[in-house]
Formats: sequence, structure tokens, C-alpha cells
Amino acid sequence: MITTMKLSSCCVLTYYKTMSAIVWMTLLLIPSIKCLPVSYTALNYQQISDVCDWEGSGSIETDSDRVIVPVYLRCSHGIVKWLYPKGGLRVVLKHGTSDKEFRGCIRVARNTSKSVRMYVEGNQQLHKLYAFDDNKDIDLLRCFVSNNGKIAIFVESEPSLSNDLIYKDFVKFSYDLQSVSSKEELITDDEECKPCDDNQLLSQYCTSDFIIEGSINSLFHNKPLERSEVTVRAHRVIKDPVDNTYQTLGHNNSVSVDAIISQYGIVKHYTIYRPLRCRTKAGSGTEFLFIGRWLLGSPVISCAPKLEHWKHVKSKALESGTNECQLF
Repeated sequence: MITTMKLSSCCVLTYYKTMSAIVWMTLLLIPSIKCLPVSYTALNYQQISDVCDWEGSGSIETDSDRVIVPVYLRCSHGIVKWLYPKGGLRVVLKHGTSDKEFRGCIRVARNTSKSVRMYVEGNQQLHKLYAFDDNKDIDLLRCFVSNNGKIAIFVESEPSLSNDLIYKDFVKFSYDLQSVSSKEELITDDEECKPCDDNQLLSQYCTSDFIIEGSINSLFHNKPLERSEVTVRAHRVIKDPVDNTYQTLGHNNSVSVDAIISQYGIVKHYTIYRPLRCRTKAGSGTEFLFIGRWLLGSPVISCAPKLEHWKHVKSKALESGTNECQLF
């Protein structure tokens, strides 16, 4: 659950007045881009709206700890890195150029500065998202839902005692946004737990990051990370869950795979995940088709139909020609 910190009307007013001043000054200074410091240039303000990743720096020279740097990104996933954090960073995220609603998560790098706190902006409220001393596992995904097709993450840096401390600090996190078809999906947390219907199965099969046929070998409910860890004995691997895009964030980017030698050859066991709230149960001896995607370095199950049901769906789609891709 995300805790809420209510702000006084004075704090909220000061915060938004500061934001307005920053944006207005940026627009006024566009003609003289080359004359501005790199940290707060209008060039950064204009360019970052069309990229997925952003890297910038706080101001070492300024005496003010209340300057807020605006960042606007409109991608489904990316990485944000803020060097020498000082003052505030306001990151506005959108899922593409449309105003589609979405669910999103961030994952904070393990060596992120201990002096920063992150919040999701609400209606005159800041909902706490991350703090070093929040007693939560650093690998826990911090999730949120959009508001009118966007979300703003406010990163606050506590004033440092010396510039030497600032030089060693940085903030780094990755984000992942998944669009939803209706606002109703934002209200409930059970959307990820619902079984996929036949149309969703066919669609997910074609767009997934991994597909495995197998049975559940073991199940562990990891409460600190709020996920169920499903170890699957793979009988057939159609699309291997290998991800090489997450190594820059400072996390282990390889899925847990144990291979043992048996009389039948090499047997692979994959560990994949579901949200803890889904209350996943192990089906003894039952064969499943596990379909899923990578979410910030973790292979997450999207659909897990029984293999018998999937074979029926596949056969029907091939006969009617409704399959969107080649079904193996």
C-alpha cells in the first residue's frame, strides 16, 4: 500500500509556484540556450519530451535547495538518472503521445543516494513512493496508476552538509508503464490476477517475452518483495526468458535457471513471478503454458492456462485462421 503524506496549503502553493516559475523562465530563455548552465538549460527541457531515458545533474553552484528541475518523458519504459541531486526533480510520465490511462512501476537502483525521497503527486497530496529508511526491500517494485493519462514523480533531495557529499550522490531508477483499456482497470488490483480469456491468450502468445510449457515444481511466497516465486520444471521452451536490457541499473538481469542432468537429459527449472495478492497455488502434476513478459528485470506471468485448454484454443484458431502469429 502507498502511504499518503498530506501537505499544508502553504507547502502545496509554494511547490506549484516554484514549478510555474521554472517552466516560465525556461520558455523565456529558449533563444539563448547556449548561455545557460547544462543542468537547467532550455535545451534539456525541449529534448527530453521525445526520449525514453534521461540523465541530468543538480546544481552544485546554486545556494538554493528549492530549485525544481522539470522532466517530461513519453515512453512505455526507460531509465532516469539524476547526478548530484540538489533541490527537486519532477518527472512527468506519459504512455506515448496519447492520453491513455496506464499502470506503472519503478525500480530503484541499489546504490541510489540515501538522502532522497520519492513521491507520486496526487490531488494536493504527495503519496510516498520510496525512501531509503522506509523498511522495504530495495528490489521491491513501487507501483502506481495514472491520472488523466499521466503521472508525476517528485524526487526530493535533502540538503547536504557539504558539496563533497553531493558529488558522490546520484538517483537512478527505471520505469515501466502498461496501458489499460478502461479507467475501471485502474480501480481494482485484481486485473493482473484474472485468468486470460481465449482472445487474450492468443494475443499474449504473440507479444510475450517468454513462453514455457511445464509444471510447477515449487512455490514460494516472498512477502518482502510482494510476489509469488513459481519454479517451473520446463518440458518445452518455446521462447526463452532471457533479458539483456536491465544490466545497466545495477540489478541481476538473468532469470533464475537451474539445470540438472537426469536419465532423460538436461532438465531446466525456471523461476518466474506473480503478484503476491493473486494467491497463486501449486497445481500438483498439472501441465501449464506459462506466458509472460519482463517487468523491470523480473519475468512476470501474464497468462498460465492449463496445457490441455491451450491446445484446444490453438487448434481452434488455426482452423479458423484467427491466429495473429505462428503458433508452435
